[in-house]
Amino acid sequence: MVPAADLAVLTQDPRFRGGALEQTRAFCRGAGELGRRPHLLYLSRPHLGGRDLVAGDVVETAVSSLVPRVEALAQLAAAQRLAPLVRPSRSLWVVAAAAAHGAAAPRSGRRYACWIGTALEAEWASRAAGLPRSRRLALRANAPILRRLERDVLRGATAVYATSPASRAGLAEPAGLVPERVRILPIPVDVVRFAPGAPPAGPNLVFVGRADDPRKNVALLLAAFRAARAEIPDLRLRLVGPPPPPATVLPRGVEVVGEVAAAADELRRAALFVLPSLQEGFGIVAAEALASGVPVVTTPSGGPEELVRASSGGVVLDRHDPDELAATLTRLLGDAVTLARMGRAGREYVVREHSPARFRALLADAFAELDAHG
Repeated sequence: MVPAADLAVLTQDPRFRGGALEQTRAFCRGAGELGRRPHLLYLSRPHLGGRDLVAGDVVETAVSSLVPRVEALAQLAAAQRLAPLVRPSRSLWVVAAAAAHGAAAPRSGRRYACWIGTALEAEWASRAAGLPRSRRLALRANAPILRRLERDVLRGATAVYATSPASRAGLAEPAGLVPERVRILPIPVDVVRFAPGAPPAGPNLVFVGRADDPRKNVALLLAAFRAARAEIPDLRLRLVGPPPPPATVLPRGVEVVGEVAAAADELRRAALFVLPSLQEGFGIVAAEALASGVPVVTTPSGGPEELVRASSGGVVLDRHDPDELAATLTRLLGDAVTLARMGRAGREYVVREHSPARFRALLADAFAELDAHG
């Protein structure tokens, strides 16, 4: 039996990493600073390999699945096993990339709040084209149950929070909520660690993320880079994170860096950060680039659009078009004054809107509201 938790947090396995892990880490860090003791509970995904601790002092409880390859059944079984574990907790939250990971919450009979990164439909639409046929068929088979779990979690919550205006709109629809019912809890950025450095030594671009994920759309970036390098011969691109699929042909000037211990160092050495994604709930790396004083060029992908437009820290493209991206990169790299202005504006915005201190204050209000409901 798991002892009663001060703060039970239903989430996805931390080994998913990426933005989902950063969101969970931010919540646990903020909760700890407010005197709460988070206890993470989730469905284990051992096939992901490795281990990513959220924080050294965060307790974790994972349940395994007898049907790990059937996502919908695995989530249903996990919900049944996790519900009694979270029932005695002082406070219950669902903090996850997708609401279905919190399916135990409405089954617990407890009041709870949820902070969700993206809607299932938006994520599926951006991934489907790049998946093999077997994965697309599996997705189609699992979708009805996963949609129901998502709807149940969102409808049953006392309070629903999204990570960005784009994710708010996406989450409201499947739950049948008016968008105003979904509030924003912005993901914080460590503005000390992600801070400007020396000016870049040349026309260097950087991408940080899973280059093997179809949703990240790195093929578009590579095509645009090839065209832009014809105009700027010394242009370089560093791909930071898991590399592209083995069959990918890399243009000259592209370096696959792989996973690094300090992404902040990679961002600081770039003149531009490029995000070619098909869909992003928030786009934490775009916010980290802005905090580092690096302008961002992003495709219309959801969360990063609001971030870049509101900050004036970069450019949002009109479409997912390599020619438009190449022309934008060429234009900006030839305009040092505009790049400097964007860098300053982006940094100022993130410090003001996404500082850990502001997040902590908003989270304290959210805790107080949920606690007031008993």
